[in-house]
Amino acid sequence: MSSLSHFFDSGEQARQKSHFRNLIMLARIDGNVSFAENQLLKKIATKLSLTEEQVTEICENPDDYPFIPPVTREERYERFIQLIQLLVVDGNMDANETKLVRRLGVELGFTPERIDEKFPIILEHLRKGMDREEVLKIVI
Repeated sequence: MSSLSHFFDSGEQARQKSHFRNLIMLARIDGNVSFAENQLLKKIATKLSLTEEQVTEICENPDDYPFIPPVTREERYERFIQLIQLLVVDGNMDANETKLVRRLGVELGFTPERIDEKFPIILEHLRKGMDREEVLKIVI
């Protein structure tokens, strides 16, 4: 049974949970959450100030967490970069994952043209080992 506590979240907390839910959905799309994906999810959950209980609740009941768009341009880019980070962290990037990242990019407020422009740039820099903050400075 899902908890109702998330209905009382602040706007910021609800956005954090919404984003983590999107990351969980992306990690699960290929049917297997790899060790590398799991490690990155834990790191992001900490950055988002999510407790273990909140992470468990989101993982068990992802449909209870609707998409809530970020407020700022920087936050939109940060979320998009984290999605792409999760996409490449395990070394396997399939068509379903890419399609979901592009769809979530549109939900984040990017046009398909902007996604086509920024996606390869972000991907290239992440594959070179740049961290999220460095990539954010380049694309924003």
